[in-house]
Amino acid sequence: MSGTATRILLVIVVLMFVQPVPADDTHSINPTATFENDIGPLLDQSCHECHSEEIQEAGLDLRTVGKMVFGGASGASLVPGKPAESYLWLMIESGQMPPAGSEPLSEESKSVIRRWIADGARSNEDLTNVKPREFVTFQDRQYWAFQTPVRQELPSIVNRDLAMSPLDYFLLKRLEEKQLSYSPVASKEVLGRRLYFDLTGLPPTPVQIDKFLKDDGPDAYDKLVDRLLASPRYGERWGRHWMDTVGYVDVRLYDGDATILYPNEGMWRYRDYIIQSFNSDKPYDQFIREQLAGDEMVDWRDAKEWTPEITEKLVATGYLRNIEDHTSEPQYGIERRYEVLFDLMSMVSTSLLGLTFECSRCHNHKYDPITQRDYFSLLSYFESAYNAHNWLKPQQRWIADIGPVARAPIDSCNAEIESKVEKLQEKVAELEKAAEKADKERLSSLQEQIEELNATKGSYGKIQALFDVQNPPTSRVFRRGNYFQLGIPVTPGFPEVLTPVSTDSHAAHKLQRQLPPETSGRRLELADWITSRNNPLTARVIMNRLWMHHFGEGIVTTPGNFGHNGAQPTHPEILDWMAVEFQDNGWSLKHMHRVVLLSRAYKQSSRRGAESIRAEEVDPDNQLVWRQNLKRLESELIRDSILAASGRLDFHSYGPPVPVTKPVSGLSMVDSESSRNGHNRRSVYIFARRVYPLKFMEIFDSPIMAINCIRRMNSTTVLQSFAQLNSDFVIHAARDVATHIRNSSGGEPPDLVKIGYRTIIGRVPTENEQKDCLMFLDEQEASYRQEGQVEKAKWLATVDLCHMLLCMNEFLYIE
Repeated sequence: MSGTATRILLVIVVLMFVQPVPADDTHSINPTATFENDIGPLLDQSCHECHSEEIQEAGLDLRTVGKMVFGGASGASLVPGKPAESYLWLMIESGQMPPAGSEPLSEESKSVIRRWIADGARSNEDLTNVKPREFVTFQDRQYWAFQTPVRQELPSIVNRDLAMSPLDYFLLKRLEEKQLSYSPVASKEVLGRRLYFDLTGLPPTPVQIDKFLKDDGPDAYDKLVDRLLASPRYGERWGRHWMDTVGYVDVRLYDGDATILYPNEGMWRYRDYIIQSFNSDKPYDQFIREQLAGDEMVDWRDAKEWTPEITEKLVATGYLRNIEDHTSEPQYGIERRYEVLFDLMSMVSTSLLGLTFECSRCHNHKYDPITQRDYFSLLSYFESAYNAHNWLKPQQRWIADIGPVARAPIDSCNAEIESKVEKLQEKVAELEKAAEKADKERLSSLQEQIEELNATKGSYGKIQALFDVQNPPTSRVFRRGNYFQLGIPVTPGFPEVLTPVSTDSHAAHKLQRQLPPETSGRRLELADWITSRNNPLTARVIMNRLWMHHFGEGIVTTPGNFGHNGAQPTHPEILDWMAVEFQDNGWSLKHMHRVVLLSRAYKQSSRRGAESIRAEEVDPDNQLVWRQNLKRLESELIRDSILAASGRLDFHSYGPPVPVTKPVSGLSMVDSESSRNGHNRRSVYIFARRVYPLKFMEIFDSPIMAINCIRRMNSTTVLQSFAQLNSDFVIHAARDVATHIRNSSGGEPPDLVKIGYRTIIGRVPTENEQKDCLMFLDEQEASYRQEGQVEKAKWLATVDLCHMLLCMNEFLYIE
């Protein structure tokens, strides 16, 4: 064999035993890759057009390892040793970077970059003092709303005789600094009417006012406060406030067509839970925990019999079921599912934390130290129940009110009955084709059998609850808020600025308790944090709303936004004092009502007089609370007050909602035919639509529940006057009041006027009002006589008087 042939043979033998280097075995390719020699050139080729010295999109500079570790607007771009947490790699792996038009990276280059990160991101730089960008600074944490509330000592004041509550000391201190003081105390009639409306949402009857006026004891006012707080009407009044806060509706799906209703069957149980909770003075922290995670607090899946506690806690999670959900339609994909989660985040953040998180869905918040990572970490608490990858359609999100164990035999029996009915229906279909008399008789018999079988079916009610569906998906940041641009993975966690500096906000409140089966415990962990005393916002937010509903304006006038872009508190020391007092007294709302209502500030008159001229000049917006504010009744209270004055108000509590009509015109009204005798129930029990409230109430600013309503707006429009003058509802009420006062007065005009005023306005008329009303009665009676209605003239004139009183501003406002 020649030398050449021998060499060729040797080469072939060597090649047979040499293993090829796999393309993805980057460690074998370059086990000592460094940034300077290997990675930097790749990034320079594909990324530096947008992330270098001249241009740094999203604040990110990729020229050095230190700058990558420091990161950009989305956080650290590089976490040495951890590709899955490195934003740089996630963007490369997903194909989102480099963007179209840039030099693409080959698969081999991508593998080199990943291996380099996994091996610790070797470079010649000293990274000892390099830390990721700090999004929450010491200065951020000093913002008043992010500081733990502290109860300050009561300040010294000159007019100590005016202080009836600790709150008065703080208010009078500020007033005295401006050389101002309180307005006079309102009359007893005004105070009684104010208390009734503020605590029950209903006007006092003449008998109730007389009882209060005749009580000359020093504690008469205090006793009235306690009686009203104990009234079942209290829960209906303050429950309505909470229903606004959470965006309560009785509809499922979209509510954009007035002629179509999609009832969310059983949702009313959550409304009843709210009212019962306020009436029982359930501790507010418990109230919140049950609504966020009631299903995770009880073993409802395996319980053979459900206790009232299990039912209550499941019903409570209806709090998370009020969001508009279109996902039952097949054309809507996963991005629409996340829209439900985004709206849920908006409702939870504004209702419980008083912060707006929407901005941080797409980027770090412009005004508040809330990052995009914070947003999606908080969102992930709900992904075990609203699992976009294992989605339950809205009509599937319910639980039988008897529990799975008790429901199983009922479903089994019903299935057997339905099978029998199906067979009979097949026979019916065959016989319907026959024309002989005998067949028709047989058909009638089969129909009777079907009806009898259907009548034997078992039934149960529905609870619109939230519960975990399956193992939650891996949560990720969405670049620019877009699901199709997935970013770094995140774990459940709380906004960093609201957690102690030494605490990992993403592992701050891990549960140390046993959980029921088939639940993640995520929402219970969130509930524990929200109701923790370490959370500086929860108590402040609800105390601000309590103050707002009693004074017409909050200490923070943007009750849904305590952030930098919201209003600053007028009296931060009062808000902090109330927050601590609230927590120290078992989170009792009724206790805090007493604190506010017994204050001298609350008892002030709202009328301006000669003594208030200087106060008007110094503080025209009444931020110092030198008088009480005039408050207009909400739409529900206007309707309820009209019914109360007419004597037709139905006080039946709880249960399914009062039906409403579905008119083509869009003028929704109570469906008096379908509701039988229930159409005069309080407005809180009327079927609540998202977009189409009762037209009469919409005119008086009943809110559209796009998501929720933290604060109602009051308008003054000509339509409101037209509604009072021309609405059949008001006219019929005027007739009922007229009949009542004529029966009570014996028909004497002076008595008609007095009883009419007391029934509708809540006080006796002044001397001039009495004269004007008597003249009005005479003129109206004469007019009707001229029209030929001689026999009805007196009664029709009385109807007009009552109608006029129902249209007075004094009827619509709380002094």
